[in-house]
Amino acid sequence: MRVFEKRNEGRRRNGKRWRLCASSILEKEQSCCVQEMAGLAESAIVVLNNEDPDLSCLCVDYIRAYASFLVKFHPNDTNFIEKVIRTGLLRYVMGDDLTVGGDGEDEVEFQEYRKELRSMLNVIGLKRPEAIVNAIEPWTAEVTAGGSSIPVNRIEALLNIIFHLHEIIPSNMLQTPREGISQRAARLPIVILEGLVLDGRCPAVHVLYFELACRYERLLVLQNQPVTITHIAGAFLDQRGISIPSANVRTRIVYLFCRFVKSHKTVLGPLVSEVITRLAPLLAVSPQSEANQLLSPDDQGYIFESTATLIVFGDLSSEMKSQYVGELATTLAMKFENGLVELNAARARKADEETIQSVLQFMANIIGYSSRMSKAFNNAQSMKACNCIEIYLKLVKLFVETLSPENAFLLESTRQFAHRLVVSMEEELMPYMSGIFDKLALVSTDLDSMHHLLIFCHQTVAKYKKAMLTSGVDLGNVLAIAARASLQEQENNVAAKDDSQRALLYVQRAFVQLLFTVIVSDCTPALNNTPGLIDHVLEAAARLALSSDQTAQKVALASLTKISPIIPSWSARTLRVALEIPSLPHITPSDAGSTLVVHEVCATLTSLHQSDPDGFSRALRELVPNGFSDELLSALTTLKGKNLDKQVMNLYASLKNQTSQ
Repeated sequence: MRVFEKRNEGRRRNGKRWRLCASSILEKEQSCCVQEMAGLAESAIVVLNNEDPDLSCLCVDYIRAYASFLVKFHPNDTNFIEKVIRTGLLRYVMGDDLTVGGDGEDEVEFQEYRKELRSMLNVIGLKRPEAIVNAIEPWTAEVTAGGSSIPVNRIEALLNIIFHLHEIIPSNMLQTPREGISQRAARLPIVILEGLVLDGRCPAVHVLYFELACRYERLLVLQNQPVTITHIAGAFLDQRGISIPSANVRTRIVYLFCRFVKSHKTVLGPLVSEVITRLAPLLAVSPQSEANQLLSPDDQGYIFESTATLIVFGDLSSEMKSQYVGELATTLAMKFENGLVELNAARARKADEETIQSVLQFMANIIGYSSRMSKAFNNAQSMKACNCIEIYLKLVKLFVETLSPENAFLLESTRQFAHRLVVSMEEELMPYMSGIFDKLALVSTDLDSMHHLLIFCHQTVAKYKKAMLTSGVDLGNVLAIAARASLQEQENNVAAKDDSQRALLYVQRAFVQLLFTVIVSDCTPALNNTPGLIDHVLEAAARLALSSDQTAQKVALASLTKISPIIPSWSARTLRVALEIPSLPHITPSDAGSTLVVHEVCATLTSLHQSDPDGFSRALRELVPNGFSDELLSALTTLKGKNLDKQVMNLYASLKNQTSQ
């Protein structure tokens, strides 16, 4: 016994000695590895500093890994880290052989190179953000103090790196700045926005300046004084911004201006009169005007939206807001009417199609500008509170009256305008709703336009609910037309088959969604105006519940489930449909979409069972074999939720296997 104890004791001593030896070897190897890495580090910095991005990028991965190692295990070794930051920022500046803001292949590749540099700096910035900020602060001071004496490429590089600063240091430092390094980091974009001189040398610098203003809009709001916001607004409004000569950047700046106005509309409120005066020349809309050549239709749309936002949220009385908006709307209406006169004259003299199309496009743009203006209103400053209801009702009357099969090109813009009014108005729109629907339905002759009409109808029913029953809109007719369209055969044109199938699919989905909304909004009396209409519509829904489109299946079955308590005669048909769905070939246990469909089936069966347990049991035994009906009934009475879904899916899977054998 003692012999074994001594032997084991010797093994323990030998094992410990071996572990100590192995640990010693490992530490020695680690030490050698670190020395090798340190020896390569200086050479790597030299390569990183090469002016050729392709060569410089060769060692980025190595430096990233080594910098990460130092930051984690040797935080006091700052010399190499500072060299990496200094060199990385130096290489971030575009070379003289590249065009700042250019979109050539070399410029695009340089932007990819910058991503690598930011990734390299990120391993330092996450742990040592102060080191990054310490390096950028002097650069920021140099650019803001130097004005036009600073090379454009150095200015652009600084703005670019501050724009992407959240990729280098923890992003929360720039979102909710506190004291210390976070406050200093958050101050960097503010210093740029306050002090940078936009001298017109490089349009790309102007765009980056305004991009910074929008990216760091929260930091601007946190400033004690709104001076910086008004300073930026001034830059937006002149040749530095939306009137910049360079067309390829003007569109982006106009969009950023609209975003800036919507973010700081309250601060800009006292300046509304001054700003609108500056914007007035850009609001001119005529195919021959210089303003129209300066701004694209989309650009002008953003200008109208910005102007309306400034008016609605400006320091003005509701009467003044109504007056300003009314003046804009009256001008647009007058231009639209002039366009209509020109359109009729062009058709009378049988002008070429290009001339007619240009006038129609101009009129569609006018409707679009009216829609963009309506986006200024919200719950805090509603259209009604600003006394603008009548203004927009006059516009919709004008636009809808112009809509006809001959002017079908105006359908899209008119429907979008009607969408905006549904969002912005309450019962004031009801007297106009019937006329809107009649004209939209008259021109919505293909599947795509029918799809959008159904979406619009769904929007109105979802908002106004039972009020739609007295609006004069024939919801039953809309659903009947949609039901017929949903069940139509596919076109034989092979080239258009895919597009046709897709358009039909969207109509089918929109149809069952509208039907469901009509039912849950207590609007089913609208389906009783025409004998047999409701059965026709529900039969279309039943057929779609048995289709292979799972999205339409779910909503169609849900519609039948909701209608069954209202029209008990449809309970039996709903039960047959629900029982047949899980047996369809495309319903399989391994398919996630099938699981959702079967869940809807279970909800339907549970609802029917609870409403009439005895009648449900009798009907179930008449429709399916006894053994299967007993198992299904047992599952419905004992299981719930996912357990019920899984059991029903398994029952049908077994039934399919038995049938196939």
